Amino acid sequence: MTLTRVERWDVRRDGLLSEAALQRKIEALGFDVAARIYPAGVSAITSVHDRVCLAGVVRGVVKLTVDDDPVFLAAGDLAFVPRGAVRRIEVVGPETALCLEAFPRAEPATPGSPAATAADVSADRTGR
Repeated sequence: MTLTRVERWDVRRDGLLSEAALQRKIEALGFDVAARIYPAGVSAITSVHDRVCLAGVVRGVVKLTVDDDPVFLAAGDLAFVPRGAVRRIEVVGPETALCLEAFPRAEPATPGSPAATAADVSADRTGR
């Protein structure tokens, strides 16, 4: 069984919930964010990612199932999905769900790092 960590929005700590506020919170955790709209009646969207994924709900209610472990998410909830887990999203109820999907931000290559060295070697071979 995969344990999915869920963080609930706290108005005292996080302020008023809005799409922009939730996006800022996710970005502050080091994630790149993309908005996703799931119409009412969407019964299943399944995906597997090779890195940690974060699912946040701005509006609506969704059932997030991670490796057969379901959790219900409402506005302001964030779920941290482990790398390699099977993730399934279902919209619950009559309202369209507005979600934020996020993945860890790619770190820029610093001089001398393995990524920078690999890029330099590749550039030297191609002449660019």
